Amino acid sequence: MRETRSVPRVVLVERSGKVGAGTAFASGPKCHLLNVPARSMSAFEADPDHFARWLGMQGVTDAADSFVPRTLYGCYLREALWPRGQDRSADAVVEAVHGEVVDIGTGPQGHQLVMDDGRCLGATAVVLATGIVMRGLPSTLAGLATHGRCIVNPWAPGALATIGPSATVVLLGSGLTAVDVLLALRESGHRGAVHAVSRHGLLPRAHRAQDHRNEALARLCRDLAGTQVRTLLRRARQILGATAAEGTDWRDMVDAMRPLVPSLWRDLGPDEQQRFRRHLERLWSINRHRMAPQVGQAVDELRDSGILHVHAGEVRCASDVDGALRLGVKLPSRERPYTWTADWLVNCTGTDPQLFGNRQPLMDTLRARGLAGPGPLNVGVATDDRGRVLNDRGRPLGWLWAIGSLRQGQLWESTAIPEIRAQARQAALDILRFLGNAPLVSGGTNYAEGASAILPAGPPTG
Repeated sequence: MRETRSVPRVVLVERSGKVGAGTAFASGPKCHLLNVPARSMSAFEADPDHFARWLGMQGVTDAADSFVPRTLYGCYLREALWPRGQDRSADAVVEAVHGEVVDIGTGPQGHQLVMDDGRCLGATAVVLATGIVMRGLPSTLAGLATHGRCIVNPWAPGALATIGPSATVVLLGSGLTAVDVLLALRESGHRGAVHAVSRHGLLPRAHRAQDHRNEALARLCRDLAGTQVRTLLRRARQILGATAAEGTDWRDMVDAMRPLVPSLWRDLGPDEQQRFRRHLERLWSINRHRMAPQVGQAVDELRDSGILHVHAGEVRCASDVDGALRLGVKLPSRERPYTWTADWLVNCTGTDPQLFGNRQPLMDTLRARGLAGPGPLNVGVATDDRGRVLNDRGRPLGWLWAIGSLRQGQLWESTAIPEIRAQARQAALDILRFLGNAPLVSGGTNYAEGASAILPAGPPTG
């Protein structure tokens, strides 16, 4: 007679209540596209074509190579969790709870997740998947946080709706967040000047219309090794030069290096990691986190038309002048700061890798309890190689895991779907072993007998 095993109960605790979408894939304009083609965005590591097939069933042609709206990906993730839309049923394998976890109590009978409204949830194992944290305004501009013409969080519903079509807008930052704001303004009919100001004045690069994997470049990159940033950069340039005749550039180089990044990052050591962040992080980022080809074309058109202006510099101070903003902007081309007048200032400084002491009650509570601490360079959360959170004595907790951007300090590349889905699978298998249950495999999903898991979940990081 065949043995039957019960399916564990998995609870997703989501602060926004929008499970599967989060910040990255929540409601937004259709011009906000995925930054990678659909072939790289399957939720399941063992089934890389899953998302492309799902798109095909939605009527999307040439789905694998498509850069589709991000809201569509949010729908896909939700449907992958709840194919029948039953996210609240009593017997659901995955259940959603709306709220925020602010503390985790431990004891011999298990763990208690304390919610911000006083509720408590019991858990046998816990996974921290809180996702990205958006940066606030720079300290020099903190006084503007409550100003009516300053938008601190451009992702808040309706945040950009009151910007008039002819208004002059200054964006703090020139990365993907700035590109999203720019496209949203464009879609709403905005025609006023938009100035993007960042330290390097660099926009993300665009994908080629026909990206392809360069196998020769990938083979050469497998020999990359070194304990100094300078050595790695010199060797990378040599490899790129050897394949330049095939039309390769730094975008291809970054793609070829990506599977090697965790080991390369670990071998650098803290001082060299800091040197990379200080001198090369932005150059890596603009080639690694690219725009869809059609987004790149739209940005080029806005620059050519004189609407978009990108500056290398810093907004150092600001004051109110009859309801508008007077900004002190330091640009390398001039010794003294310029004075700009703007109708709106929008915070596009991107994500903040520092979680502790950064408006994250759960993280600060875990640190106070000695259950967690910051990762290398104060980035993310300290974990071991399997993603188990390290306590204040540097020992892995047997019941607490972290995935996604929280592991960026250890891995550097830990914010995109391919890395997150691999980490999630590894955590699931480790949880099964922790519970002492042999996994049952059904449709690529692992189940265990009598297991109970609570996963506080935040926004996916893309």
